[in-house]
Amino acid sequence: MVEIFNTHNKWYKGNLHTHTKLSDGLADPDKCIEMYKNAGYSFLAITDHRKLYKGKTEKDFLLISGVEFDINDYDSRRAWHIVGIDLDDKTSIESILEPGGTELTPQYIVDSIIRNNGLAILAHPFWSLLTYKDIMELDGCLGIEIWNTVSDFMSNRGDSTCYIDVCASKGIYPHIFAVDDTHFYSGDLFGGYIMVNSESLEKNDIIKNIKRGNFYSSQGPEIKQIYVSKDRIHVETSPVEFIAFMTDTFYCRDRIYRQENGLITEGTYIIKDTDRIVRVECKNAQGRRAWSQIIPIGL
Repeated sequence: MVEIFNTHNKWYKGNLHTHTKLSDGLADPDKCIEMYKNAGYSFLAITDHRKLYKGKTEKDFLLISGVEFDINDYDSRRAWHIVGIDLDDKTSIESILEPGGTELTPQYIVDSIIRNNGLAILAHPFWSLLTYKDIMELDGCLGIEIWNTVSDFMSNRGDSTCYIDVCASKGIYPHIFAVDDTHFYSGDLFGGYIMVNSESLEKNDIIKNIKRGNFYSSQGPEIKQIYVSKDRIHVETSPVEFIAFMTDTFYCRDRIYRQENGLITEGTYIIKDTDRIVRVECKNAQGRRAWSQIIPIGL
């Protein structure tokens, strides 16, 4: 069986969507950084609206440059919020927001992030009331936020899981991110994060493994390892109530692995002839979830 995660690597916890007083957050950057460090995070991207945070050097803590671009279209009732991380330090936000005769569109923003060597992530599509077609026609995003803590805390629209599965069923495999999108520093703190399987905390290693999808997203549970063979997938987790193997087959009676009594720490799924992809999702006794990346069958 193939192991998805490198057992020689370490695990690093991080949040890639955070706001401060530089835009509409309630904490200044230094206070924000201190809170995440004290909560056991290894890295953080500060992504204020239309302002690129270039960060500073911290001991044993990685700060990744970031920004969030937003287009709120009340005529069509769609919002496009796109997070850019690890853009070049010389990136001019003004040059992106003032495209010189070119309409400021979601695709233009994604293209601009990529042109400045950054990673583009589509934020909170359920909160934004986007359609599946909207997402599938947007080219170049590395991934989609499956979970956004502030969108759940303030709007009850934090869970965008359905977008992931519909896109995957149509052959589009975005990376899956859980984030806080911190603004208020109360109920929107530490509710969603990614765990990166990386050689080190050096920025180049963290970014490389994020690009590769060598991470999982979580609200608390651990996905310790995923084993994939020709005919089955086996998962090891922290204690959870169930492990779900989400595929693009409509009905599988054995999709959810659970026991009648007690928690489980592993589960196995037999791959069906109709499966083209699978992703792993688990839920612990507190109702918190973790999500793997999408795994193409035949890996």
